[in-house]
Amino acid sequence: MERREILKMMALTFGASVALPESAFAKLGEPLDATKLKFFTPEQRALVAAISETIIPKTDTPGAIDAGVPAWLELIVQDCLEPGNQKIITDGLVEVEKRSTDQFSKAYAKLTVQEQIQLLTAMEQESKKAGTTTAFIRQFKDLVKFTYVNSEVGGTQALEWILVPGRWDPAMDLKPGQKVYV
Repeated sequence: MERREILKMMALTFGASVALPESAFAKLGEPLDATKLKFFTPEQRALVAAISETIIPKTDTPGAIDAGVPAWLELIVQDCLEPGNQKIITDGLVEVEKRSTDQFSKAYAKLTVQEQIQLLTAMEQESKKAGTTTAFIRQFKDLVKFTYVNSEVGGTQALEWILVPGRWDPAMDLKPGQKVYV
């Protein structure tokens, strides 16, 4: 099974309800006004976009940037997260750049895809080992998955949206490459 298929199933199964306040769900019903995005600096915005695209890269389906994940993620962090959780995100962005510079002697955006994956994987493994669910990488991945599967692009091009898909069949066989339903 490919990583993208696992991501789809996890996002649909678990969503982001564990980590996100209800106000995040309400924000998705509103049109995105990019002029109201004031939380991240331009440098942080670029880093958020780069990390988001590492987590959900463009393949035969649109990636995180194509789905508008960075802007939606900023809106949710800005308007929906408590100050403590906002700090986890901003401190985490600083940590990603610091690790990138320390380990590879260049900024995260200048790393190869493999180096980016290596850095983020190490961060995630450390958070799992520590047994914390509030680590930056885990919260950030939840936000990326949540905004992606709830975007129009994610819901119509990466996943398959059918108004009434028919009867519920929890054991339905899927053909290789068949999209899951939302």
